[in-house]
Amino acid sequence: MATTYTPEKLRDIFSSPFDMQQWYAMLRDYFHVKILKVSPEKINGQSSVTEDGYYLGCIEEDYIKIGLFYYDVKQGSVVNKRTGLRNLVKTFFRPNSSQLDEFDAALVVFNSQDHWRLSFVSDIKGESTSPRRYTYVLGEKGKLYNTPVARFCELQQKGITFNNIKDAFSVEALTKQFYNDLFEWYLWATSDDAGISFPNNTAIEDDDRENIDIKIIRMITRIMFVWFIKQKGLVPDCLFQADFLNGILKDFNPQDTKSGTYYNAILQNLFFATLNRAITDENGTRGFAKAIGRHDIKSLYRYAELFSITEDEVIKMFGEIPFLNGGLFECLDKTKTIDGVEQAYNYDGFSRNNKKFADGRYRNRAVVPNVLFFKPEKGLFSILSRYNFTIEENTPNEQQVALDPELLGKVFENLLGAYNPETQKTARNQSGSFYTPREIVNYMVDESLMAYLGKSDTVENLFSDNFTKDDSKNDEYAAISQKLKAVKVLDPACGSGAFPMGLLNRIVDILHKIDPEESIYRLKLSIIENCIYGSDKQSIAIQITKLRFFISLICDCDKDLSKPNFGIPTLPNLETKFVAADSLIGLEKSTGKQASLFDDPEILPTKEELKNIRHRHFEAKSVSAKQRLRNKDMELRTKLAKLLADNKDYALNDAKQMAQWNPYDQNSVSPFFDPDWMFGIADGFDIIIGNPPYIQLQDDGGKLAKLYEHQGYKTFARTGDIYCLFYERGWQLLKDGGHLCYITSNKWMRAGYGEKTRGFFAQNTNPTLLIDFAGTKVFESATVDTNIMLFSKSSNRHETTCAIVNKQVKTGINNLSLFIYAKLFECTFPVFFKCRRINYKYIGCCAI
Repeated sequence: MATTYTPEKLRDIFSSPFDMQQWYAMLRDYFHVKILKVSPEKINGQSSVTEDGYYLGCIEEDYIKIGLFYYDVKQGSVVNKRTGLRNLVKTFFRPNSSQLDEFDAALVVFNSQDHWRLSFVSDIKGESTSPRRYTYVLGEKGKLYNTPVARFCELQQKGITFNNIKDAFSVEALTKQFYNDLFEWYLWATSDDAGISFPNNTAIEDDDRENIDIKIIRMITRIMFVWFIKQKGLVPDCLFQADFLNGILKDFNPQDTKSGTYYNAILQNLFFATLNRAITDENGTRGFAKAIGRHDIKSLYRYAELFSITEDEVIKMFGEIPFLNGGLFECLDKTKTIDGVEQAYNYDGFSRNNKKFADGRYRNRAVVPNVLFFKPEKGLFSILSRYNFTIEENTPNEQQVALDPELLGKVFENLLGAYNPETQKTARNQSGSFYTPREIVNYMVDESLMAYLGKSDTVENLFSDNFTKDDSKNDEYAAISQKLKAVKVLDPACGSGAFPMGLLNRIVDILHKIDPEESIYRLKLSIIENCIYGSDKQSIAIQITKLRFFISLICDCDKDLSKPNFGIPTLPNLETKFVAADSLIGLEKSTGKQASLFDDPEILPTKEELKNIRHRHFEAKSVSAKQRLRNKDMELRTKLAKLLADNKDYALNDAKQMAQWNPYDQNSVSPFFDPDWMFGIADGFDIIIGNPPYIQLQDDGGKLAKLYEHQGYKTFARTGDIYCLFYERGWQLLKDGGHLCYITSNKWMRAGYGEKTRGFFAQNTNPTLLIDFAGTKVFESATVDTNIMLFSKSSNRHETTCAIVNKQVKTGINNLSLFIYAKLFECTFPVFFKCRRINYKYIGCCAI
């Protein structure tokens, strides 16, 4: 009689330390393994001081063989030990031992006592240079492990086949389901029936649902960040559990459709008075606001009347949550007296003022009914609790079966389209933007960085998964390290940060290969401050990009109650690293002979002082310190703009625009983009990379055509597409010899409007790589055909490598992946392309 594994039984197995006897029983009774060793058989040559490998048996289905393996990891935890475990996979990828057959796939347990990883490894045979591993991290007592429990229940019901096992470990299916669930909640939350409101202008009654979409997305962003750091134990689970809340909030009803006591008392105090305020700083300790005045009351606790416990008990409840900084939880309410704004506004609605309008709505306070969070199945916390989350950024070859920051970037890019200011359409793809698959991001990042470093055997080896350090090349490594730490990279349409994050991860990966002893956290912090920049026309997109970087930094920190701030470094302030601005509109600084007024002897000292202020703001830790630096920044901006305006060679209107730009206003979007003024980068970027939007300029009555037709673009055509302008703008922003790499629509290659773009490439750039996807679907939600272009800002050498991408689908196990092959071809634009004919060439692999 077959053994049924109930959800409770599976949850007990997954939340317990690994037990070999229990695993053997599951292999027999759940997976129905017929070829099973009586006892684990040690793999020859795999005994070491760090791990031992064992062969357990195999699952055979038709012509597919799935090997079963176990590794005892003696040093370090498998929670974060991914690189070392990847090397162990080579045991059965190309086994040296005659006792092992070569398998099509493998099911592997990596056990380090504190946790264990259950991995499904695919792409073992064939041309793939590295197997792909899909993993559940298990073994933590008390954790629900809802995702693996649900997946394994479904697998049991569907039957144990290769394809069904593959589906049980599918990350993409998980993301799609999560997005569908979240989008349903989002539609509910933005509807009038949901009852969510934010005060905005507190003097009037009729604007409380103005920009409600962006405010709800900002709220989701903050909650998602908290949900991620909850995985590190930085925020207690009890704050999201109705049973606990019943004991601390007065008359708490989790299903209330009118009252928003939970959002006000718990989430707002968590966001603005805990995560955004140091435990102790120059203004004292965390506590409740007592009196209205110039004191920093926006980072003090409120709503004592909503609690059934004392103020001291409330403070203690939040007491072991570290201060994070970074601006994500900065209260966006502004007052005339404290913030100096002409008109007060409450975008967050974090207020002790309990005055109400005639209809009963709060005048100054946000309202998010409790039911939005706690409704069974449909509430936000009900949805989040159904999924596993990980703060690790997945890679194409190493994916934890959980929601990671990269995948949530994809989710948010889809949500962003619901209020896109240019189209007001409900699908992100209709705004011309598509989330770029990580395989494409990684490929473009690698090609751009290798072009910047200069391709050599040493450089290419560093980018290989099979890198082995050669001490005879230490001088070369040092030069590469120095150059990487000095690179300046911009994504001018960064969306939710896929390319900036891809760059951060790859640069840190290479630097860590060169010097394994260097701190990952300090490397990341240095690269973020000195190397990577981004711009996007949507301010909320910039917030999500920042969230991705914050999570990446938190990933390398561990809580320690004995240390200041519990061992968690405060996050940097990224306001002058990622800016909300129209990247296609620059400033016409000099109208006379002077090439750069910023180098004027009278102007340069002020510019340098401003640069120093922004460096100090990047690492500022207290609210008061940040406010002082921001005030000084405004003073210097005003002074510098006046110096520029006083110079007759300078455009007066541009000087006024520069003075008005406030990088610290999270709701504003600059009508211009200037890297010298915004980032202190005067001589251009080494790399421009990204996936600019695809929008026809004649859409919406030619609105974009009218906006950009007088910006001096050589590639402008009224019937054209905005991505063509991004090519030229990217070229403008490069330093001489710099490299640009975009993925865009490929219509410029043949359409009439692309004639100017083709000519621009031929006359102004040195195209080194053109990959045409020629109908191969890259973006899941897009029908547009795409290509990847890499060029340098230098003379055209007419040596472009051109490729058409084909999908070569193989039988059996290799149906898991679609391998990208390139066939070099005779180009239709021989004026700037000269192609070498070769056979099919392996480039990379697409998602499942």
